[in-house]
Amino acid sequence: MKFNFLNGCTLVKKDFNLDERKVYIKDFLYSNSVTLIYSPPKQGKTWLGYGITTTLAKNEDIDSIIYVDMDNGLSSLKERKIDEKLINEQKVEYVSRAKIKKEPMEYLRDIDKEATTGNFNKIVFILETTKDFVDTDSKSQSEEFMKITMRIRDAGATVIIMHHATKTGRNISGVQVFINSPDNVYEMIQKAREENKLHFMLSVTHARTLVQDIGLTVNTENLKLKKLDEVYATMSEYEEKFVRKAKEVLVKNKEGLGQTELLNAVGYKKTDKTARDTLEKYVDKFWSKYQVGRGRPITYLLIS
Repeated sequence: MKFNFLNGCTLVKKDFNLDERKVYIKDFLYSNSVTLIYSPPKQGKTWLGYGITTTLAKNEDIDSIIYVDMDNGLSSLKERKIDEKLINEQKVEYVSRAKIKKEPMEYLRDIDKEATTGNFNKIVFILETTKDFVDTDSKSQSEEFMKITMRIRDAGATVIIMHHATKTGRNISGVQVFINSPDNVYEMIQKAREENKLHFMLSVTHARTLVQDIGLTVNTENLKLKKLDEVYATMSEYEEKFVRKAKEVLVKNKEGLGQTELLNAVGYKKTDKTARDTLEKYVDKFWSKYQVGRGRPITYLLIS
C-alpha cells in the first residue's frame, strides 16, 4: 500500500552522504549546530558575539554571518563604533531592531519561512538575546523560539544564541527548553577586564558535539578574538579581585609603590600572607618589581 504523505519523505542511503562537520572555532564552535551562551547581564556577551563574528568572517567555509541584534539600540552601537569595526566586514549582515518594522519574533518567523533544506548552508546566525524575542519564562513562546532555531539549523545553518542567567548569576534563566534543545550550552563568566580587552571562560554545561571548556579574549578596539592566556584562565575569584584592584592602584602611581603601600592601597595588611603570595605570584605577569640595592625597599611597577 502506498501513501501520498510518504512521497519524498522517507530516508534513503544517499541521504547519509552528509558534508563533514566543519570546525569553526576549535573545541568551541562547529558547523550545523545550535549553540547557546548564557551569563548575567553586563558581562560582555555582545563583545564576545562581535569577536566570534569577525573570526568567522575570515573563514572560507562560511559565506555569511547574519547578526540579528534585538537588544542594542543605535546609540549603543554607535558608542561601540560598530559602524567602523563590524558592519563593513564583507560577510557580515547586521540586523538591528532599530530598522525592522515588526516584532522580533515576527522577524524570526520570516527567517523560518526560508528555512528549507540546504538553503542556509554556510550561513551563521547570531541571535541576541532570547529575552528580546520572547518571554523566557513562557513555555510556549520559548518552545516556538527554539523550534525555529532548530529548523534554521536543519536548513544548513549554524546558530549562536545569546541568553541570560538568573539574577543569582550562575543558573540559566527561563524554561527547560533552553537547556534541552541546543546542541551545546555554555556558561560564560567574565574573568578579567583590561583597558581594551575582555577575558572570558566558557564552561560546557550540556553538549551533543565534541566541545570543551574554553577561554577566549576579545579586543574591544579591533574585535579580534583569541584564546585566553592561561594566566587568566586559572585565576581564582580572589586573585581576579586582587589583580583588578592592584592594577587600578598602579595605573595611578606611575613611579611604582612599595609592598606595604601597595597592599594597603588594595585593602590588605602587610601581614596578610595570602595577599603577599598573590602579589608575588603575578610578578612579571601584571607588574614588575625592582630593588635599587640589597636592603633597599622593593618597588612594584605596572607592566604596560
